[in-house]
Amino acid sequence: MSEREVETAASPFELTVPARAALAGTTGLILLGLVLLSVETTNMTPPLLPGHPGDAFFPRLVLGFSLIFAGLVMVRALLSRDATALGYDSPSVSVHWLEFASVVVLVLLYAELFEPVGFEITTLVFMMVLLVPRLRVQATPTQAVLQGLALSVSAVLVLYASFALFLKIPLPLKFLPLYLQ
Repeated sequence: MSEREVETAASPFELTVPARAALAGTTGLILLGLVLLSVETTNMTPPLLPGHPGDAFFPRLVLGFSLIFAGLVMVRALLSRDATALGYDSPSVSVHWLEFASVVVLVLLYAELFEPVGFEITTLVFMMVLLVPRLRVQATPTQAVLQGLALSVSAVLVLYASFALFLKIPLPLKFLPLYLQ
C-alpha cells in the first residue's frame, strides 16, 4: 500500500491509514488545539503586581512545553521516510473510527453535564462507560463492572482530593461534601 492510499479494513468501522500520515495528522490537530489554548490565555486576568506572574503563568508554561514537544514530534513525522523509523511495526495503522467518535461525543457530554449533574456523578459515569467495555475483554461482565467501579470511585476520590482539597479549585459537587464532613 502506498503512502497516499487510505483503505478500509475488514470491519466497516475500521479505517487503515498510513502510519506517518496518522502521526502527522494527529500531531497537527494537537498543535492547533495548543495554539488555540495559548491564544485563550491572553484573556486571563493580568497580574495584580507588576513583575509577578499572573493567572496565565502556569497554563502558558505547560502550553509552551507542550507546543515544543508536539513540534518535535511533527518534525520527526515529516522528516522520517518510513513508519518503522517512527517506531511502528507496519506502514499503516488501523483506526476504529466509531469508537473514536463515541469517545469524542462522550467527552462533549461530560463537558456539558459537568456543571448541572456534578463532578462526582459525571466523572463516575464517564469513567465507567470508558472502562467497562475495555475491561470486559479480559474479564467476565461482573468482574469488569466491579473493576470499573473500583477504578472509577478511586479516580473520583483522587481527583477530588487533588483539585478540591489540595489545589482549592471549586468543583460542582453534589454529594461528596455531604459524606466527607
